[in-house]
Amino acid sequence: MAPREQEHPALNDVELVTVLSALAEPTRLRIVRMLAAMEGEQAWKDIDLPIAQSTLSHHLKILRNAGLVQNRTAGTRCFISLRGDELEGRFPGLLESVLACRDAAVIRAAKEPGPQQDHGDTVGSPVPTAT
Repeated sequence: MAPREQEHPALNDVELVTVLSALAEPTRLRIVRMLAAMEGEQAWKDIDLPIAQSTLSHHLKILRNAGLVQNRTAGTRCFISLRGDELEGRFPGLLESVLACRDAAVIRAAKEPGPQQDHGDTVGSPVPTAT
């Protein structure tokens, strides 16, 4: 039985909201960031995430249907690549902007004072009163 070839949408048919929706999920955004950092085509086994193979397959399907990635099968191996140049042509600057943004959790963690760095400017901290 020959492996099933995956269909990839033409990017002219892909709506911006579809791309943004796919990128809004943290695991999918992480996958896109990983593929961008690796550059070129990668085997599925090289996508090292703490999720089940079926979950990875689901996320890759959503990314593929949104036009963000493309798959290629060679024998029993599957390869995936980011459609960076094509995306740049369709949505100029989008992928670069998304990849340049830091996660909100990382930004919050950087802004929050550590256990030894209480600056008294957090919400709910007592406000000093003048006597």
